[in-house]
Amino acid sequence: MGQIDWIFGIVFGCIGPCLLVFSGVSFFRTRSFLFHSAEVNGEVIRLERLQDSDRSAYAYTYAPVFSFTATDGKDCTVTSHVSSNPAKFSVGQSVRVRYDPENPENARIHTFLQTWGSVVISGIVGAVFVVFGCWCLGPFQFRLIEVTNLANGSDYEFPTETGAFHRLPHLL
Repeated sequence: MGQIDWIFGIVFGCIGPCLLVFSGVSFFRTRSFLFHSAEVNGEVIRLERLQDSDRSAYAYTYAPVFSFTATDGKDCTVTSHVSSNPAKFSVGQSVRVRYDPENPENARIHTFLQTWGSVVISGIVGAVFVVFGCWCLGPFQFRLIEVTNLANGSDYEFPTETGAFHRLPHLL
């Protein structure tokens, strides 16, 4: 197994489970939020242009700023924590809003991406990272079996080209 397989396996094998834990925690927090939140009508009042740190022409995303009236009559304006390019909302668009009655500033536009986006994206990326990490480290397991078999007098030998990047051209 090559050193690059080992490095990629360790890096992806460590980051993947962290993303899966983040996804799990986000899932339970989102579920709790939905259970305790109230739902009202709101309106997108503007789009806030956010610039990424690399400052390229495509680094801008647009976060909807929406307003709604809470059930207690308080008017609230909130900037969404989810932004996109192109903008998914337009100024003046009516939206359903879920908010925490104890803290109306904790509000979300009630769409799948705005509500569950972080859960789904981090879960999928985490699962892919775990699979890729295991795929890179998989040959390491065969090497351990090979060494054990040779130590026990077994005649069977595994192929020497077992690294993940040696297998890659055969899969394409």
